[in-house]
Amino acid sequence: MNEKHVVFGATGALGTALTLRLIAEGAPVRAVVRNEERAQALFPDDTEIVNGDALELMSMQAACKDAAVIYNCVYVPAQSWEIVTENFMVAARDTAARLVYPTNIHPYGPLQKVPATEDHPLNASSQRGKLRIRLESKLLEAHKAGDVNVVLPRLAALYGPCVYEGFVAVVFQSALAKRKAWWYGSLDMPYDLLSTDDAATAFFLLANEESAGGQVWHIPGAGPLTGREFIKQVFDQAGASPDMGTRGRSTFQIMSLFYQPARAMLEVMYEFENPLVMDGSKFSQAFPDFAYTPHEESIAATLEWFRSK
Repeated sequence: MNEKHVVFGATGALGTALTLRLIAEGAPVRAVVRNEERAQALFPDDTEIVNGDALELMSMQAACKDAAVIYNCVYVPAQSWEIVTENFMVAARDTAARLVYPTNIHPYGPLQKVPATEDHPLNASSQRGKLRIRLESKLLEAHKAGDVNVVLPRLAALYGPCVYEGFVAVVFQSALAKRKAWWYGSLDMPYDLLSTDDAATAFFLLANEESAGGQVWHIPGAGPLTGREFIKQVFDQAGASPDMGTRGRSTFQIMSLFYQPARAMLEVMYEFENPLVMDGSKFSQAFPDFAYTPHEESIAATLEWFRSK
């Protein structure tokens, strides 16, 4: 009988939070990683840890033996998304496991309505957004055909313990170092931010709710904050005087001449120049006992983690 909750990318920020949540819930967990020593330092001694690679189908199939749920928490370059998605679909099909496959807001392109609901048009203007549309469509079509049981949580920008890269992580690093924190676009546009712990809980709930399959679910977090509000909260809790600035479109236009990530960032600058808020009422109504952790508490936990490092 299938029963395992199999987490790929278990030592990443989201994978760590999810694995620890599953352990806390008493679910049988298999942490699939490429660095077993790192995993052993993160998880209790009795955690099942296996070496596996989402880019290698046979490796994935072996790691997914007797899986009830498979979670995609891997971080790979965009050029590898299609092969990883295909491998997850094959593994989920082989085991009849539910596949929890997170995505983000890029497929919507510039928001036509705020807050955005799950039926927002898929009008991606970025290459990564267009790729995500193709992959999401493939997954949902496979679910509709009865081929793969999949659920798609659409996540806001993540922060929390183990999130040590990206513009949100830099805010925490800057606050503790008492140096200026940089935000993208406008400091005064509302922006959804989601703690990794809340994302992990949402994954567990969706994985165990049969009716959630074949759908997109917005997981926006504890309420939007402007960049200014978020930076101030982080600096205040770090005991530092808030110091902030912005890097806008012109900065990335210059950087894009010699730095590929800046070109990718330039494609989605609209997300920082306009409100970026998702409507999470569908998830909240389906799981009325769930409550997002207040930003104040999540910020405190994240600062504590950064201090420990």
